[in-house]
Amino acid sequence: MKKISIIFSLFLFIHHSGTFGQLPDTDIFLVGIKKEKDKLIFGTPENITHRKGYDNQPCFGKDGKSVLFVSIIDTTQSDVYSYDLKTKKTAQLTATDVSEYSPTFSPEGKNLTVVRVDKDSGQRAYELPLADIKSPKLIHGTDSIGYFCWLNDSLLAMFILGPSNTLQVLNVYSGIRTLVASDIGRCLKISPDQKSLYFVIKGNEKEWFIYAMNILTLKTERVIQLIEGNEDFAVMPDGTFLLGSAGKLFQWNKNKTENWTEAADLSSTVRSFYRIVVNADGTQLALVAFTGEKP
Repeated sequence: MKKISIIFSLFLFIHHSGTFGQLPDTDIFLVGIKKEKDKLIFGTPENITHRKGYDNQPCFGKDGKSVLFVSIIDTTQSDVYSYDLKTKKTAQLTATDVSEYSPTFSPEGKNLTVVRVDKDSGQRAYELPLADIKSPKLIHGTDSIGYFCWLNDSLLAMFILGPSNTLQVLNVYSGIRTLVASDIGRCLKISPDQKSLYFVIKGNEKEWFIYAMNILTLKTERVIQLIEGNEDFAVMPDGTFLLGSAGKLFQWNKNKTENWTEAADLSSTVRSFYRIVVNADGTQLALVAFTGEKP
């Protein structure tokens, strides 16, 4: 199997075939979360896309009223959509002749930040003003970006594509990029106290670990080993990590358990899933279900 590291293969999940062929069939589910005493209770999953095709990379809106995601409909081009949690209606936000991925809000909440595949096949980050979404602004210094996470209004953590995918931190004002780690995974999450960035280092095929990077010093330390074959995780407001594996949801909190423990069995409803994200107050979980081989 040939692995392609260009033209957004990470987002299109075509590295198993080596061609721009069939995309995975994915759906986005929402799951309510309640906390009873010291236990997390997960509600009945709700499929908010429910169609054959590619719907992926969910992100909760800062106001808690919507979910952003990317979708590919009838073409090979992806656009950004917004799902209203109250009305349960979906609206298309971008309609360009290039593909946008990984939508999220910028720190001040006035812009969307996306990764675009430009016409020259370059992968760069852009800010899209909510007041004028058709006027994208390039974030200089983001060439070869795959995924990202805003650390504050000046620092952007980036997954940079290369022979060894690297974690680099960009100062968007000075343009300085600092290398932090190599052989990283795609999942980048900021800690609830905004002091650390959590990311994954893949030392080999089986042993993958979550690391924490101090945002001020950029120093890193190992946190916990992941369940084999899984790299996507979410972090609750109280610091509890959530991870999906084989249709089940697992949790870990350093103050409560030594290792991952089962939190919910979604194998009969959602079935197989991988990417997960939690809203700001920890009351909802969005996850991406897939059919067939894991993307």
